[in-house]
Amino acid sequence: MGGGEHPPIGLGKCRVIKTTSRDAATWRKPVAIFSDAMSAAEISARVGIEPTIQRAKGDPLPGKRNRDITVVSHQWVWRPGDDIERSLDAQLDAIWVALSPKAAAFASLFPDAKVQLDIWITHRGSDLSLGWVLDRRHVAAAATFGALINIDEYDYTER
Repeated sequence: MGGGEHPPIGLGKCRVIKTTSRDAATWRKPVAIFSDAMSAAEISARVGIEPTIQRAKGDPLPGKRNRDITVVSHQWVWRPGDDIERSLDAQLDAIWVALSPKAAAFASLFPDAKVQLDIWITHRGSDLSLGWVLDRRHVAAAATFGALINIDEYDYTER
């Protein structure tokens, strides 16, 4: 694909998570599909891609001390590899390129899967670095598979 061209991705829920070091911001974005009706195994069978993480509805929520908190829907998660630059554009480009060949399979998941592109931005260190931009090509790519875009931004900078 040439500069600026991005194939349609298909239907899926994307969760974008920013991981950080102490003083610098880096980004990591997994694609997550959430469904009350289909298990991660059923989603894998339909899209032809294995997840990097899967959770079943009712499982204890990972990382929570209170084991009474559970996963509320089946989760199928795919993350770009660790070799992908931790920038918003690079991570999203990797998602579009890797998953676009399965666009029709992702599209076939609707209405059994909730579709959303979640971007979580976390600021750490001593400076709050505002001013990021979600490129139009990523909005267009998300629109091709019917995803809502939800952006949450958190300030954990030193005060």
